[in-house]
Amino acid sequence: MAYAAATLASARIEVSALPASEYADTEVSTNVAFRTSRRGVKALDVRIEYTGSESNCVEMAFGRDTDGNGDLSAEETRLLLGWRGGRRFVEDVASDDRVYEDAEPASGRRFLALSVTTDGDLVPRTAAFTCESGPCFASFAAHPPRFLCDSSWNLVKVVRRGAFAADEWCEVENSGPKFELRVR
Repeated sequence: MAYAAATLASARIEVSALPASEYADTEVSTNVAFRTSRRGVKALDVRIEYTGSESNCVEMAFGRDTDGNGDLSAEETRLLLGWRGGRRFVEDVASDDRVYEDAEPASGRRFLALSVTTDGDLVPRTAAFTCESGPCFASFAAHPPRFLCDSSWNLVKVVRRGAFAADEWCEVENSGPKFELRVR
């Protein structure tokens, strides 16, 4: 899994891996704070790498931690994207509108990437989704919806369900006009 979103600053932070589970098939999650509200933010880049099977799930939820507890709840989530039940998906949580795309047969790791360019107010101007087999979610590219990027977001939550390999990591890097979070 890997993710990147835009902001300003210059630092590198190593974030501990997703928590280990004592069970082979369970759910674990981690929250990472980030800031999109600065002026000059021009892009949101997201990349999730995963081993996609019919039974596992990897999701990234973006939103605003309104209660300040450091955990992005379902009620605080606006954008949800990832892999569930053998298909990629993108969801506008506020309208409960989810779009699925079936995956082509593949071996090894899969990925889902989103690249959004914005104006200075973080209104999406362009959007492109890609996966291991090429472009996907073409309907979002034609008219990038507002829910793909928001200046009020301050937390991203990564959730995995199912059995996964133990070689996961998370890295956050701020450099120039881009904030990047990669989770694998």
